[in-house]
Amino acid sequence: MDTTTNFMGLKIKSPVVVGSCGLTSDLDTLKKIEQAGAGAVILKSVFEEQILQEMANSVNFSFDFGFSPETYDYVVSHTQEQSLDKYVNLIKNAKAELSIPVIASVNCVSASQWISFAGKMEQAGADGVELNMFILPSDVNLTTDDVERFYEDVIQSMKRALSIPISIKISSYFSSLARFAQKISWMGISNLHVFNRFAGQDINIDKMSVEPSNVFSSPSDLPNVIRWTAILSNIVHCPLTAGGGVHKPDDVIKLLLAGASTVQVVSAVYEQGVEFISEANARLVQWMEEKGFKNIDEFKGKLAVGKNDNSSAFHRVQFMKYFAGIK
Repeated sequence: MDTTTNFMGLKIKSPVVVGSCGLTSDLDTLKKIEQAGAGAVILKSVFEEQILQEMANSVNFSFDFGFSPETYDYVVSHTQEQSLDKYVNLIKNAKAELSIPVIASVNCVSASQWISFAGKMEQAGADGVELNMFILPSDVNLTTDDVERFYEDVIQSMKRALSIPISIKISSYFSSLARFAQKISWMGISNLHVFNRFAGQDINIDKMSVEPSNVFSSPSDLPNVIRWTAILSNIVHCPLTAGGGVHKPDDVIKLLLAGASTVQVVSAVYEQGVEFISEANARLVQWMEEKGFKNIDEFKGKLAVGKNDNSSAFHRVQFMKYFAGIK
């Protein structure tokens, strides 16, 4: 069975890609991930916010001690360089030890500051860059056009700065998600990833404090990812990566049938170990043999919108007849 697929324009041996997380910041774990059969790996994100905060802390320190403007500039530059050097070394070490594609990841909050980070990642040997962007639509003065323009500005800047493939990781929080996804896919990106998973909050009623909620995804997240993968796969102009709620090997097959070229996993690897990767690959091969498929392209998107008689189900958001009998 041929389980190769297209990821960011790269041919990889398996559609199972391990996403950016703490596990992918450790070289020994990265080796285990490759041995388990992952098609590619996304290194733990370098957070622009974190670098900028470290720079701000250093700047405050320099002001406290009355340093000159020249020293201030040096402190800002040195702090940024130190943060990036750690990430560059991770890329170099991963590329030296792994044979699968190594993708750098930037968690970005602005359209300009991060751009100075990107070139070094390419120079370090990254096979591509995944850009993780999100603006929480909580500012009433921020219009839909403002939010979309932010993404477009970053993509354009990134395309100018890099020659390696670029993947954009988006959320489902857009007023016109299908139109926006199609629009940015026309901008020359190599991959579109649906969807972001965000840090959630909970409230401790005893301490009356705000605390982090569950870090990992839930199987209940999967249906929404399946829906949008099926809707988007035939209207965007680049390959799709789907992720979120993948906890069983069969979930990988479901997302391929919906139209994804690759499936990104994180929570399942944390909870079940790297063995999940090999189990997902084995199940995929078994299923392909049972159904008579020789390669992924023969069934990828077979159940996407416009490709099957039941595609209207993906556009249905109310219960209607499917749950009419449930009381």
